[in-house]
Amino acid sequence: MTTTAMERPVQVLFSHRAHAAICAETLEHHPNETGGILLGRFNQNRWQVLESIDPGPAAKSTATSFSYDQGYVNHLAAKLARQYRQPLQLVGLWHRHPGSFDQFSADDDITNRRFARQSRHGALSCLVNLDPRFRLTAYHVPADLGYQQLQVWIGDALLDDELCQLLDASDLDPECLHARAQSHDLQQLFDCRSRTAQPLQGPLLVELDEVLAQLDQMQQWGYGLRACGDVLQVAMVERAGPRRQLWEVLGTQDGLITTCVLERGGHDQ
Repeated sequence: MTTTAMERPVQVLFSHRAHAAICAETLEHHPNETGGILLGRFNQNRWQVLESIDPGPAAKSTATSFSYDQGYVNHLAAKLARQYRQPLQLVGLWHRHPGSFDQFSADDDITNRRFARQSRHGALSCLVNLDPRFRLTAYHVPADLGYQQLQVWIGDALLDDELCQLLDASDLDPECLHARAQSHDLQQLFDCRSRTAQPLQGPLLVELDEVLAQLDQMQQWGYGLRACGDVLQVAMVERAGPRRQLWEVLGTQDGLITTCVLERGGHDQ
């Protein structure tokens, strides 16, 4: 899916830590090619990069190419992402090119397209050159490979504070652990019946306040909502029990039609 004009990013913000990791990796493998993956968030029309993961101890690096140690990269990325209160996401990648060559090769296009298709915002792809000084060039990559060069800024003060918050001991309090477990269960229910998220429309908009009021009265259940056009998905988790339910509310001209499409943990299972 390509991004709309309103969603196109205009700049990339790097934390000092992420930028230093890119510099260190480039220095370690000079003059060969190397690279890594970038973790962060797309927020307020900007890429915000908090971590850069090196390609790993089993990566291959030559004067004209490099390849990842895929198992290492996947493992370390998952570990680092979960150290933040808002878990980081894979937002893109970077790699060094020899000399002043700052265009993407045919192989780069294939990799960039694969990353871009993983998010509705596309992906971030950066090139590093030493010609002779360090130069970092960043591009937004939509699925159609319509590359757009972006401004690059470096500094922790530029990043959104809520994205930079690391976990601490308070996140292990029983109430926090329960809330995280409930959120996980709700997301699993949504994943069982995939629908395209889009703003509510039609009769559902008129009846939404009443639906929410009824849900709030059911104190033994926690719930989560996903808007899918003329369908509202309601995931429900029994607070002190094993039951898990996924309901779909369809708005029609004659009213609302409510259907339980999934139930787990009931006595009949």
